[in-house]
Parts: sequence; structure tokens; C-alpha cells
Amino acid sequence: MASGGPVKATLGSSMKLCLRGWQVLILILILVSVGIWTGAAVADEAPVDCPKAPPKVPQLSRADVYRDSPFKAGETAVYEVTWAGLKAGYATLETRAPRKLNGVWQRVFHIDAATGDWFNSIFVAKEAMEAVSRPWDFGVSQFYMEQNEGKIFGRAFRQKKWLEFDHPGCTVHERIDVPDKPEEKVDHPLAYGANDALGVVYNLRTRNFVLGRKEKALVYTSEKNWFLEAEPVAFEAVTVPAGTFDTVKLKLQTFIGKDLQQKGDVWVWIATKLPQHPMVQVQGEIKIGSVWVKLSEYKPGT
Repeated sequence: MASGGPVKATLGSSMKLCLRGWQVLILILILVSVGIWTGAAVADEAPVDCPKAPPKVPQLSRADVYRDSPFKAGETAVYEVTWAGLKAGYATLETRAPRKLNGVWQRVFHIDAATGDWFNSIFVAKEAMEAVSRPWDFGVSQFYMEQNEGKIFGRAFRQKKWLEFDHPGCTVHERIDVPDKPEEKVDHPLAYGANDALGVVYNLRTRNFVLGRKEKALVYTSEKNWFLEAEPVAFEAVTVPAGTFDTVKLKLQTFIGKDLQQKGDVWVWIATKLPQHPMVQVQGEIKIGSVWVKLSEYKPGT
């Protein structure tokens, strides 16, 4: 029995590491600022270059919000997450009905993620995130995140965050609510037009990928402005629980300035033949092994 305690503690720590890794893989966050599975030390950010005369905001009708995008309101994609061959959890991504914010109709993306039955005996996590995104450039307008991690091998953790994005002022207004603590409000610099970690997944689905040509997107997460670089490396058929899809395989890397931030490899497969171009599969390396995110159910929007 003397050896049982340390073994359980190690297992619990590993599971918590894995869970935080797969949550990020689902969202393509890459944990740039946390560095849990990438092992990266985040460099200091360059000053945000805020335009003195921001572009004029386009006036779009509600019907135009999703008109030219491959995804439509009502789309639902369910993903299974596995680690070491074991089902670690699942996530559901939704494209929701347009929402009017500050007089402008915008897109709404939502995700619910939770650990699976097997992991619930070791580590329990349930999280939700929602992004309100500008239709013309994927610039994030609002972001909400709710985290609830169960107390099995450590202290329970619950947190809610609300972020408001002032692109003309290049500022993020963040409000944080943790039980039994005073509400925290803090501002951060914002690069004009930055996507959020959820919206950038949808942004990738709108790109026309060509082998040898890298695509970039500006992203804001966890108080940092950074670039996501997607390099198409192959066109291949991929079989997942939802079926077999023709896809483009992308190698993802994250940069702050010219500095590469991640140490592990991350790959994403996006369907090419379906007009909706859903994300089919994600594979990433974390400190304790390989994590896979695979599409299990898909319903296009209308």
C-alpha cells in the first residue's frame, strides 16, 4: 500500500495534463500562453500596432451573415477524443443563429466539451465556450468560457470568463469570476482584427489550400496576440467514426512575432469534397503521448 499513493498521484497529474491538452486540441488553441503540453516558454509580445483609422464596419443583413461561408446556422459536429487508444472525452461544435451586437449582425460559434466515462473515474472536466465573430474578417467581438474541473486527485476548479473586444481601441476587457473570490477585471492589448481560438477553426475552413503555400491567421488567446500558421502537406482520404472523407492535411504551428512557440507536432485534416469543409480530424503530441480528435457525427446547417 505504501507505493499506491505516489502511483495514483502521478496518474492523476498525467490525466490532468492530458485533459488540458485535448481541450486545446479541439479548439486548436495549442496552449501558447500556458505551455502545458507544448513545453514552450512564451516570448514577450511585440507592441500592438493599432490603426489610427480602422476600416469602416460593413453593414450586413441577418441573411448575409452566413451567406458566403461553407458553414451555416444549425451546423453540429461531434468529436471523440482519444488518448493511448482510450476514449478520453467528447466535444460538440455548433454554428448558431446570427446575433446582433452593437448594431451589427455577427456569427456565433459554440463548443461543449467533457471527459468520457472512462476518464470520469480519474479526472472530471466539463467546459463550454462561445465566440461572437465578425462575418467579414473573423475578428472576435465577444468570448465566453466556463470551466468546471472535478475534485478527484486535486482541488476542484471552477471559473467563468467574459471578454469584450474593442478592435478600434485595440483593447480586450476581461472579467473573471471564480467562486469565493472577488470578481477580477483587467484589460489587455488586442491586435486589430484578431480571431479567437474557436473562430479560427472556422476561418481555416474557408481557405483554399494549395500544397506548398502556407496560410496564416492572427489570433488572440490568454492575453497574447499570435499567428497560427497552417501548411498543407498532403491531400488524403481519412476514415473516422463519421465515415471516410477526402481531406487536406495541415501542419499547424504557432508564432509570436517570428518566434515558434510550440515543441509538439499538431496536424489537422479538413474535408475538401464536402461543400461545408468540416474539420474531420486532429492529431497532436503532448508530453505523455498522442491525442486524437475524430469526427463522430456531422449535421450541416441550413
